[in-house]
Amino acid sequence: MSVLENLVKLRNKFGYSMEDVANKLGISRQTYGKIENDEAPLTTKQLDMLAAYFGVPVEEFFYGVQNTDKFKQMYLYIVKQFGERGLPKTKLAKLLYLVDFNHFYNNLESMSNVLYKCKEYGPLADSFLELTDNLYQTGDIKIDCLSEGAQMIKIPACLNDFNFSLLSDDEKQEIEAVCEKWKDEPTQVIVNFTHHQKPWKSCRANEVIPYELILQEEPENVY
Repeated sequence: MSVLENLVKLRNKFGYSMEDVANKLGISRQTYGKIENDEAPLTTKQLDMLAAYFGVPVEEFFYGVQNTDKFKQMYLYIVKQFGERGLPKTKLAKLLYLVDFNHFYNNLESMSNVLYKCKEYGPLADSFLELTDNLYQTGDIKIDCLSEGAQMIKIPACLNDFNFSLLSDDEKQEIEAVCEKWKDEPTQVIVNFTHHQKPWKSCRANEVIPYELILQEEPENVY
């Protein structure tokens, strides 16, 4: 999907008219219409202004609109698979990545379209840490700090009935399959696995990892 297609999608997502966006950019409605129709250039400065206006990272114009609500349900559905014991925060981050990239491998689209970046300890969703903090503050998750510094993510027993309406039955089964494979493996094993995959190895530090890179993997190395 092109930058202009993502621009239109974002504008519609937030309910802005073409005139609203034109006013924000300080240009006429007609000039903005030409930008969306690819009849006038969209400058880097205008792109930065639009990102600030929509409250999204600039990368979203290049990689597509993120479904953060669905990502939240994916996050909680994974945690739910681990029951009362919960799972390490790092392991959760890697499972989300494997679920999204496995879905892209099979469907040529990710489950959430959330941006993942190349970090020292493997791929990490750009919104993962902020979402974790928000869920903790609202009491939707519990975080236990272990003596060795690891953080265990759990769902409080009293809040174990979440709405997963954005996840289809097939998507839930995909999540369950990924979790089942890695459920009893140490965190370092899953970290090492993601480090040997082409998506992480092909990118520089803090660079957005294109979903398309997973298509270079053999089926047994996708998750």
